[in-house]
Order: sequence, then C-alpha cells, then structure tokens
Amino acid sequence: MNNLIPRLCIPLLPLAFLALPAGCYYDNEEDLYGGAGGCDTTSVRYSGEVQNILQNQCYSCHAVSSNVAGSPFDTYATLKPYAEDGTLLSRINTPGPGQMPPTGLMNACDRQKIEAWVKAGALDN
Repeated sequence: MNNLIPRLCIPLLPLAFLALPAGCYYDNEEDLYGGAGGCDTTSVRYSGEVQNILQNQCYSCHAVSSNVAGSPFDTYATLKPYAEDGTLLSRINTPGPGQMPPTGLMNACDRQKIEAWVKAGALDN
C-alpha cells in the first residue's frame, strides 16, 4: 500500500505546478500607460521638439496671428510664463474641462517631452 501512494501522486505532479502562480506579477506604470518606452526625453530642446509639438498641437488657437484663445504662446517669450507657473503642464496633462488641446490630450510622448523640458528649466535652447 505504501508503494501505491507515490505511484498515484507522480502523474498528479504536473497538475500541482499548474496551481502555482506563473510568476511574480506587478503593474508597471510604463507598461500600463505607455510611459517612456521609446520616448526619448533625455535632451529635449525648445527649438527642436517642444516648439514643433506646440506648433502642431496648439498654434492654431494660441498664436499671435490667430489669437483665438486669447493667450498666445507661439514664441519662447510668450510661452515661458505658462511653463514657469505650471499652467502649461496642467493644461496638457489634465483631461476634461480645460484640457489642451480641447479635442483630447496629446499623445503621452509629446506630453513627457514638454514636461522634461519644463522640469529642466524651460530653457530657450
């Protein structure tokens, strides 16, 4: 009888492993929300990335020539106060009323680039 129990358990061993967790699972913000994976924010410059993003996403309303929004920032001098007081980051990162652009948040990588530029001092570079 004692020899019978091990022989019966051996075929059940693979099933026992299926009951164990497959591995450690944790939520990674970058994986869940499309973080920096593939978005280079190491050397973001105003004259490069930031100005191009704003030109494509914001200047139709926020340019001196259109003045639709009443707060133009199509030059570094007119943008800097919004970058320094937190308005720029608040508007591009907050969904809902007051979000910019009003048609929906810009993609995560563009927002991350602007945020990196602001956190680096919002330099005219």
